[in-house]
Amino acid sequence: MAEAEATPQDLLRQRNLIIPPADASDAELVRRRRFKVPPFKPVGWLAYIVLVLLTVISYSPIFLSSLAWSEYDQVERSPYQSMDAWTEAWTLEMIRAEDPITLSSYFIEQKIPFEPSDVHHAINLLLHITAAILLLKNLEALKLSAAFPVALIFALHPTALQTIFWSGYREEIIGLILILAALYFGIQNRNMRDFFMHTMICVIAYISHPATLVIPLLLGLCIFYKNGSSSFKDYNRLLPLLCLALFIGVWTQGGSTIVELEFGERLGISAQNFFFYLKQALFPFEKALFYPFYQSKGFSLGVQNSFLPILLLIPFYILIAMNLRKTWARGLLLGLTAYLLLIFYGISQVGIFIDGSLALEDHLQYVALPIIIAMFICSLDGITRIMGLRGIVLSRLVFSIFTAIQIFLTASYAYSLSDRTQMWYHLSEQWPNAWLPKYALIEIIEKSGKESDLLTNNEMINMLNNILDQQPERIELREKLIDIYRKEGQNSNALRQYKRILRSSEPNDEFLLEAAEFYDRQGLSWDAKNARDRIIQ
Repeated sequence: MAEAEATPQDLLRQRNLIIPPADASDAELVRRRRFKVPPFKPVGWLAYIVLVLLTVISYSPIFLSSLAWSEYDQVERSPYQSMDAWTEAWTLEMIRAEDPITLSSYFIEQKIPFEPSDVHHAINLLLHITAAILLLKNLEALKLSAAFPVALIFALHPTALQTIFWSGYREEIIGLILILAALYFGIQNRNMRDFFMHTMICVIAYISHPATLVIPLLLGLCIFYKNGSSSFKDYNRLLPLLCLALFIGVWTQGGSTIVELEFGERLGISAQNFFFYLKQALFPFEKALFYPFYQSKGFSLGVQNSFLPILLLIPFYILIAMNLRKTWARGLLLGLTAYLLLIFYGISQVGIFIDGSLALEDHLQYVALPIIIAMFICSLDGITRIMGLRGIVLSRLVFSIFTAIQIFLTASYAYSLSDRTQMWYHLSEQWPNAWLPKYALIEIIEKSGKESDLLTNNEMINMLNNILDQQPERIELREKLIDIYRKEGQNSNALRQYKRILRSSEPNDEFLLEAAEFYDRQGLSWDAKNARDRIIQ
């Protein structure tokens, strides 16, 4: 078929050149020129200052708490709590089971001549900021335009607060730092120095945190995102790292101990963990140090819908497979797969409340948190950039609003934790059947020497009775209960507690005299005589 001739109306003249009309293949180029998007450019030093300052300001209320290694936490959060010297952290048995770097850091902080709780929280916060900066450097290495928003939102995320505030979870922060440091040198791969640094960091990471064993797979996904190639020569440097991961993983994880649970029960816990972590990462409006875990609910979810997360992800992977040559599809593949690889560690663990009961804990998703944030923010950024300059303005406006919300949520949550009385009060309300938060709250109020406006005397009576139903041998609480009963004029209840204490224990002479005087005022002279006789004896 003969080609159609161009009509004079279709021809464009530029100086002495006649330019034919743009065909369909030039449509994309015309669109890009019409909506000019600025090229990628790494952020400057001002962005780093903003990130550090906003993070410090948001988390700063925790320094008012003076809480580290709570005496009311009956769970050993770290072997450090039962160790005598830092050298124990570097024995072969301990290296195989725990993170020696984290354990050593706990001993080092004890040598710093400042308030121990302030030093503990400052180190955790500094490490968290380091992780956010490394996240920014990695996203810039991948040339993602939303690198700074992702890093800032991760740094300010409220779910990171448990990891920073509650003692014993520093290995999560160090594990993430090692993952991001290894990926940074692996993505750069400029020379042998980068490869050497990547390999050394990987070896340290493998013995520090179980989630780091997937670093070679994460790096492979990053390489595929950048190059879009499946050529073996692009991935052959991963082979020794995979071998090291397998060898060290078998050695370290072979002797690990986990909570004994039935398969169906563990499946239910994993499914509930997955949905909980996803909700907390994207909608972090529920704030608590420990979230009640309803075991029957978790088991039901595991039996009926344990494969629901996989089913939900299948359409995304089908979409990715159909568009694999496109950058956005490779980016979605990187985000989804990296998140699943890292969150697997968290969903396979069992959170523990301070009394040893099952709980949901934010720290178990810490290493996967930046990935889900990056996937979500970068996807929104990509969609808005299609709109051109107006989309960029819109995305920056949305990002500013979102950042302000994050600062408010994190700062308000940190402030609620800064008051230890308020913190234990919230825990006692979130865990109504647990006696330890109530006991801690009562002791904190008593140690303060001031009347608390959080509890009325009747609420205090109910709380003490609730504790004594579970811990009947705590005589000091019965004595506290007697004092409140007498203040409220409930003499019959006070009398019942006096008799209970005298019948089941051997109180001191001061209490016996107090009981005798109370019996006299109630006209119980025979009981008063018996109490005084015990003083003489």
